[in-house]
Amino acid sequence: MWPNSAEILPAAFRGSGARVLSFRPHSVEPSGGGYLFGYEVDTLDADGTSSTVLTFIDTDPASVEAGAREGGSVVSDPATGSPVRVWAYPSDPALPALASVTYPDRVVDLLARIGVPISSPTLTVAAYRPGKRAVIKVESPEATLFIKVVRPTRAEPIAAQHRAFAQAGLPVPIVIAAQADGLLVLQRVAGVPAGTRVLGLAASTGFVSGVVALAEAVSRVGLTQHAQADALENGSWHRRSLTESLPDRASMIHGIYDEIEARVSRWPKGELRVVHGDLHLEQLFVDAVDVGVVTGLLDIDTAGLGHPARDAGALVAHLVVTAQWHRGNGDQAEARACEKIADAVADEWVALHPEWADRLPPTIASQLLAHAGGQATLGTPVGREKALQLIDAAEGALWPRPAEHAEPAALDGPSVGTVHLHP
Repeated sequence: MWPNSAEILPAAFRGSGARVLSFRPHSVEPSGGGYLFGYEVDTLDADGTSSTVLTFIDTDPASVEAGAREGGSVVSDPATGSPVRVWAYPSDPALPALASVTYPDRVVDLLARIGVPISSPTLTVAAYRPGKRAVIKVESPEATLFIKVVRPTRAEPIAAQHRAFAQAGLPVPIVIAAQADGLLVLQRVAGVPAGTRVLGLAASTGFVSGVVALAEAVSRVGLTQHAQADALENGSWHRRSLTESLPDRASMIHGIYDEIEARVSRWPKGELRVVHGDLHLEQLFVDAVDVGVVTGLLDIDTAGLGHPARDAGALVAHLVVTAQWHRGNGDQAEARACEKIADAVADEWVALHPEWADRLPPTIASQLLAHAGGQATLGTPVGREKALQLIDAAEGALWPRPAEHAEPAALDGPSVGTVHLHP
């Protein structure tokens, strides 16, 4: 699936005067009708200066056509003869304002124009999804702010969603300014990232209840648009991607996806409510002292009408993936904490919504398979191993075994409520 980067990357950099010394795969994700492949590229300039440049190869035909029309770097993949578009951070063609907020002096000027004077800022990339959004943390003696960069057409709708969430009493960041070029300036929310406090969250008696209550409050926000499509709605794309990456496991993957589709087909049509759309620990802030208190909810860009189990399923699946990451780093206590939280979220959500209990297993499974695809497409032995673990976990979400007869699974995790995610 990966393009012939050994030929494409040197060809793309040739016009800049830089020579490619080496490169490493960094990421891969869907891009329209193709894929967006990310690399860390080590280069050497004519004057002897070495750099590492985050570079992307985009195979989406629409992006390639736009690149050719706009004078971007379009080269041919020697293996297929197909044209691809190549660009480097921060010159993201879908986020034209990004380059303007990667330099401190430009950020000072930008904030001064909207009435927020700062000095000597330190800029940190807090999040970046190529072609979709970037978040730059701005720290200065005067204030700590966040600048979100999105597609120009998304800036005002996202600002409106922030206002709607705030009016509903939800702890979202206040939007200081929204610009037509896709820039939003956001205040910092109180607290600390929930993902940094998993041991405390697992020991807390209030965190899970607070998160489930938060999801209920989100469901009452007055939004009418549909949420951004999730792993369940994009199942056919993820199925194809995963089977192409792991052809030796195609039969098993197809069997899991067939079961997911069969169960979803029995759900009543039009059963929707407002959801966050991408709920996981990194989107939640908690009080630094009492971690059971949720103080912030981030990245509501994806919010809108979605199927009822979407947020609970996404959070549970992400906790499983986070547990896998911790266990891979040798952090056994943190891994077990994530799995404990996942169980508690599923249990409490099902207890609150028994009428939707059957919606949760397919939702969790589809999310786990999407995460598996992200690992498998890296093409590394570690990525393959993690992908296979997540596929096993997805299968366990759909076909639980009684806990008393359970054998240790690859992820060594617990059962997730009535779902028994890790038998």
